[in-house]
Amino acid sequence: CWPVIDPLGRYHYAKKLKAGGKPYPEVVDRVLPDHDKYWLDEQNMAEGSPTIALERGERVEMPPVLYLQGARDVAHPRPDLDRFVAGYRKAGGRVDLRLFEGEGEGFMTKNPGSSAATEAVEKIVEFVHSETR
Repeated sequence: CWPVIDPLGRYHYAKKLKAGGKPYPEVVDRVLPDHDKYWLDEQNMAEGSPTIALERGERVEMPPVLYLQGARDVAHPRPDLDRFVAGYRKAGGRVDLRLFEGEGEGFMTKNPGSSAATEAVEKIVEFVHSETR
């Protein structure tokens, strides 16, 4: 629903926010150590980035994608989303993008009873049904 679609881009984004000093979103203090622990270095982040893979012109599987994200999500930078969607579509893939106004990171799990979470779940069910017929 809110993938880290460009680990290197997200890492640089978090570093920039932290370098700007406090206050910055609390997610920055999770992103940086988690990326360091999982990816080990920026080269691995670039190698594992779906967005960068598309930009490199790599031949990849192109299943239909449902991309759900809160429009106020500061953990998953909007420029990364835009680059991925543009690259995926340019490569011939289909992306059903739905941004939820006023919602931030993890809105479905943080407030599962909200109308946005309900709509997101309905979108997921609809997408799965349409793709498995």
